[in-house]
Amino acid sequence: MTEIIVIGAGPAGVAAAVTAAEAGARVTLIDENSLPGGQYFKQAALPAPASLPPTLAENFRQGQALLAGLSHKNITFRGNTLVWNVTPDRTVSLYGPAGPETLAAAQLIIAAGAYERVMPFPGWTLPGVMTVGGAQLLLKGQRLLAGQRILLAGTGPLLQVAGVQLLEAGAEIVAIAELQPLGSIIARSPRFLGHRDKVKLALNNARRLKRAGVPVKFGYAIVRATGENEVSGAVIARVDAAGHPRPGPESALAVDTVCLNFGFAPDTRLTQLAGCKHHFAERFGGWAAITDDNMETSQPGIFAVGEVRGIGGVEAALPEGRLAGQVAARKSGYRTDESAGPTRRAARRARALVGQLNTVFAVKPGLMTLAQDDTLICRCEEISAGQLRAAIREGITTLNNLKPWTRAGMGRCQGRICGPILAHLLAAETGLEAQSAGQFTVRPPVKPVPLSTLLPQNNNDEVAHDK
Repeated sequence: MTEIIVIGAGPAGVAAAVTAAEAGARVTLIDENSLPGGQYFKQAALPAPASLPPTLAENFRQGQALLAGLSHKNITFRGNTLVWNVTPDRTVSLYGPAGPETLAAAQLIIAAGAYERVMPFPGWTLPGVMTVGGAQLLLKGQRLLAGQRILLAGTGPLLQVAGVQLLEAGAEIVAIAELQPLGSIIARSPRFLGHRDKVKLALNNARRLKRAGVPVKFGYAIVRATGENEVSGAVIARVDAAGHPRPGPESALAVDTVCLNFGFAPDTRLTQLAGCKHHFAERFGGWAAITDDNMETSQPGIFAVGEVRGIGGVEAALPEGRLAGQVAARKSGYRTDESAGPTRRAARRARALVGQLNTVFAVKPGLMTLAQDDTLICRCEEISAGQLRAAIREGITTLNNLKPWTRAGMGRCQGRICGPILAHLLAAETGLEAQSAGQFTVRPPVKPVPLSTLLPQNNNDEVAHDK
């Protein structure tokens, strides 16, 4: 049995692994990617050039400082390895370079991260429409620009952060369409006065964008993307307090790329499979794993850290990871020198800030009216908004009922993209709260694996691996 398994090598998972290893515990750190770092500290597949754009260079430096701890002799990193099932007794099912494998852990820390939320509109399935995180991955991991003339649309500070990164790398940012009106953001700004570093960063980004002549359109949303085989333009419009487009002129922009971000949703699939209790925390991105002050879930010996327990950003992920690593090491019989008190307070402070930010940059229900009846919502199964609305008119009110009725959420992504959209659609059509839609029931495998992986191990030699 492995002493401690950590799933996810982003900031939270790395912090947990290093902390536990330094206490003396033997740790296995598992991630789907070949290199640790997660989305925030994404490591490049190729050696970094001598000079990087300033923002990327600082991010790379911070990432290297954190990841240096993974050289500890007590840590085994398993990259290119998918965790496709977790059971309440802390048994982990893997698929990696050596094929299928099962590991059991005395203590299990789940740091599975989050995925980006998008909202649908006509043309959102055109090549050239992607998430902001997708554009960042190309830039950080491959040193590639997603496009040359880029529109960033959605809501939240990430739009301006990514705008500066892409601008420094040579892209033209045609515009940033921020859903929230500037007056609303300013009115709520006093609640951030205790977080001067974040306020300073936001102001610096705003100044850099202004100097570069990038128009930041507050109170705007993208209403459609245009083009035949790929994006060639986008149309943005003012929206009202509920997110409905206002009557009046629209702005057409010549762009080759549209990058979307409407916040993030916690990736709770593994904590659901493990039988952990969850709650709906709208200001932290939706459904999230419930933990105690030590990051331990309702299942003894299973911890949830970072975005899995609600969107908190790197500032919450790092102290939560360290705290879980401390507690897991102690439960494994090791002593840690560091007091848990300051770490716990740092995590709470970060959570308080992000909770306020997510309230300011909330998704607005009126955005669901942008999707026409022929607009695809479930891209994997090609289910349109009209089909979904017809099912809702028949009395469907939950995700788990909508799924077998329409097949929405049954595709390759298993509802990761369309799930939050469907919850908003149900809320918009029924007048109910988004949380009343519930969650999709999660079943293994959480991502596609070769069929032979699901068969008893002693039968694997009789079945060709379906790769």
